[in-house]
Amino acid sequence: MDQYTSLLAHYEKSARRILLIVAFFLVPISQSMNPQIVKDADIWWHLRAGQWIVEHGTVPQNDPFSVYGQGRPWVAYSWLFELLIYGLYRLFGMAGPIIYTVTLWLAIATLLLAYLRRQVPKLVNAVALAGLGLLAMQMAMPRPWLFTILFFIAELGILLNFRQTGNPRQLLFLPPIFALWANIHIQFIYGLFVIALVSAEPLLDRMLGRSPTLNSQAVKRLCITLAACLLATLVNPYHLKVYLAVYEIVSQTTPFRYIVELQSPDFHDPWGWFILLVTVGAVFALGWRREGAPLPILLLLAGILLAFRAQRDMWFLSIVAVAIIASGRSAGGVKREKIVTRVEALAIAVVIVMTLFLMSRVKHLSAIELEQLVSQNFPEAAVKVVEKKGYCGPLYNHFNWGGYLMWRLHRLPVAMDGRTNLHGEERLARSVATWSGGRQWVSDPELASAQLVVASQDQPLTSLLRLDHRFELVYEDQVAAVFIARPQFSIADRQGGQVMER
Repeated sequence: MDQYTSLLAHYEKSARRILLIVAFFLVPISQSMNPQIVKDADIWWHLRAGQWIVEHGTVPQNDPFSVYGQGRPWVAYSWLFELLIYGLYRLFGMAGPIIYTVTLWLAIATLLLAYLRRQVPKLVNAVALAGLGLLAMQMAMPRPWLFTILFFIAELGILLNFRQTGNPRQLLFLPPIFALWANIHIQFIYGLFVIALVSAEPLLDRMLGRSPTLNSQAVKRLCITLAACLLATLVNPYHLKVYLAVYEIVSQTTPFRYIVELQSPDFHDPWGWFILLVTVGAVFALGWRREGAPLPILLLLAGILLAFRAQRDMWFLSIVAVAIIASGRSAGGVKREKIVTRVEALAIAVVIVMTLFLMSRVKHLSAIELEQLVSQNFPEAAVKVVEKKGYCGPLYNHFNWGGYLMWRLHRLPVAMDGRTNLHGEERLARSVATWSGGRQWVSDPELASAQLVVASQDQPLTSLLRLDHRFELVYEDQVAAVFIARPQFSIADRQGGQVMER
């Protein structure tokens, strides 16, 4: 009877572990299996760049996609991501970006849970903390930043483990990670910052009158690792030019006023409150321990600066905050629960695959249904009219539709798209003002020289163009309107702003 009771208890405990981990993975699944992902305006220029690279067998050195960028240097810093996302599109259609997002977000969830599991004695606490961290990020979009989040978790785990144990073996993984990272996403610079910060911690300790956390040998290894990672980032088609793209992006301020993902959290949705919760938890953990080590404090301050400046960087703060909370929960003498056996891992995998299949059906994530969603949010029908009629450029378009038009209208370079470092702050601000119907919209030189305008029905400029004698409305539907320049007006007339009332 005792043996039977023991066996029953074992199976009950195993079932609880399976249910707990399956419940945890429902968080990333529900975040990433979202048909609204295909509304992302930036995915289209990434697809077009990947297509161009495949067609030409090389990466572009000058911009081939926009009127303004013709002949101007352009660094496709996420070229490897673009090849990947284009390959998935060719295989699965619009389901490809969904597959990418789900796969990367599950990998992020798995790596985060694995890291926290090494720090937190109880499995339920590790799962709860990892789930909260994922909810605070809310970054499940088909963008290259998913690789950045994955690589950052791996890097932070390696560095904090080295800081605790002094074992240098895992440091050998960092240069290959950075070689891949620098070809996928520009935010590899954040990873270099963290290595530099860990390397400088002993100097900060001495400045604060504390005993150094790392000995001189450990610091030497970190400095060598940092140098190797810097060199690894140059293993890309653009070499040093990738750092020019970094400078262009970080030196811009205008995009932070107009692009939602670059604006600070507004706390109108729960995600801002989740990031605030983990931040308060990390501050409390640091205060409770009273150790005063500079590294976690500086990492947290950097995360706060990044996250509360731009929603796009909330992942940095979320990962750092849960790592700080977890380090406060660790206890060396506490026996940790076994996470899962092979049989349990197989059972979890089967349940997750079944869940993914069911949710794809419930949320209408087939390629056909996703294409229908695209046509409801982007000017697909208008593009077909432009192609059929053979309308010529220059094309004038809104920022949000630049990527889609780049993807669909190969023969017509776009006026504006999501590559803000290429287009510059002045052009971005002028374009936003024109589409908003600002006072100077009539004299916008790019609008005046346009032969074709593909306009969204919800933009003020669209209504103004209906009254503009310089342009003729040739097509409209619920999503878009197409205007062409009237031939009787010269460019000088159009720059003068010939507008009439109807």
